[in-house]
Amino acid sequence: MRRFDWRTDRFYSEVLLVTPSAVRLDRVNAGAPFLNTHSDSDLSDVIGSVVPGSAKLKGGKGIARVRLSNASGDADIVSKIRDGIIRNVSVGYAIHRVEKTENVDSDDEWRVVDWEPLEISAVPIPADAGSQIRKADKAEQYPCVVVSGGIGSLRAEATKARMRCRQRMAGVV
Repeated sequence: MRRFDWRTDRFYSEVLLVTPSAVRLDRVNAGAPFLNTHSDSDLSDVIGSVVPGSAKLKGGKGIARVRLSNASGDADIVSKIRDGIIRNVSVGYAIHRVEKTENVDSDDEWRVVDWEPLEISAVPIPADAGSQIRKADKAEQYPCVVVSGGIGSLRAEATKARMRCRQRMAGVV
């Protein structure tokens, strides 16, 4: 994912390695929250949770089962997920180790070689177009959320930074 480093005033390409040695799954496997668009400032933002022990890596993708809320306040969003209207997901994560490569003629590359998913979110537009919700088999109890590599967090500060970057790229700022 192309990002902008405000400290150096340069673009860089963030690459998340999706391998067993790079991804720490303990927190997500403990029942991490399934959020409404990475919003994490209120308990009402939680629209489900990862089924404990269900998160795994397979073929460069992260896969987890999610139990959706039955609360009346979440019914509209959950209904849209179940109907296939809301299909995109993203993951909020903490970076523990990154390897940076500077490039003169192109964006620098930041390879994230140790990172930890903190939450999974239903989002309108994912950073990775392959990050989708898919329904579980009828025999399975919970819907299955499939999150592929290259995904990014949309926390408030990151969202603001990305918007400033888009404005700058468009010549608005």
